[in-house]
Amino acid sequence: MEKQAEAITITDRTVEAMSDVEWETIEQIETPVPQTLDDIWFKLRDAAPFAAAVEDSQVRPEWERDCRLIAVIGGQGKLMAGDVIIPLKSGMVYMSPPGEKLRICADPAYRLETYLFRFQALALEGPSGTAVQLPRKTVEFPLLGVPTAYPLTALTALCKTICGCRNSLDSLERFRGQAVFDDLLHRLFKEAISGTDQELDAALETVRAYIEHHYEKDMTVKKLAEMSRISPRHLMRLFKENYGMTIGEYTKELKRAGKRPTVSLARSSLAERYRMPDAAAHRFG
Repeated sequence: MEKQAEAITITDRTVEAMSDVEWETIEQIETPVPQTLDDIWFKLRDAAPFAAAVEDSQVRPEWERDCRLIAVIGGQGKLMAGDVIIPLKSGMVYMSPPGEKLRICADPAYRLETYLFRFQALALEGPSGTAVQLPRKTVEFPLLGVPTAYPLTALTALCKTICGCRNSLDSLERFRGQAVFDDLLHRLFKEAISGTDQELDAALETVRAYIEHHYEKDMTVKKLAEMSRISPRHLMRLFKENYGMTIGEYTKELKRAGKRPTVSLARSSLAERYRMPDAAAHRFG
């Protein structure tokens, strides 16, 4: 908990003011344990409609220890995920990592309709094959902490089915609810892996270009995150993975050299990162 609080504070700091120790701390916090999607078991724990108030509603704080998926099937509003504000509209999906504080504010002109799912990311441990929850700082899978859109009709149907099955008294129906939830995650992951590489490339290049033209001015990771529409934590990790240095290191190098430093532009695709080489050949319509 102490490390997480430190990481959130750092995102509001001026990039240049961060020390090497602080950047090293961020990297340690954000370094995931290598996992493939078929090594992770997503266990649905709860499913229910969620009514957001106009003035501000905290999203099930008792569920914060697990991952949460918010699916918007009607209306408009905004989601406060940590220190990031995300506009909400029909067809929007957001998956929150464990420990992230969530608040939703509904637009008074619209009725905001959402479904909320609580689930755990589990992995097998040791020769006994015991399923254990992944440590908070090592949970890593596509779309975690990244808002995404999905066709509304299909999303609505899946959410209603999952919720109805999960709350059934019939164990077989509850089992079906888990299966449909897995299907929803599969569709979201597949769409992300096959369709977001170009968008991420463009967002990262926008951030890098902005840094190159404004490196002499103070800038915060929070501002860069808002510009790129990527969460601060996700942006810091992606920048380091793709360019071989942190945002702070890149800014320091620009100030030192007075010009653009030589960095590696190669980036691993989401398909490669999650070892799904055939994902790019498929796409949901």
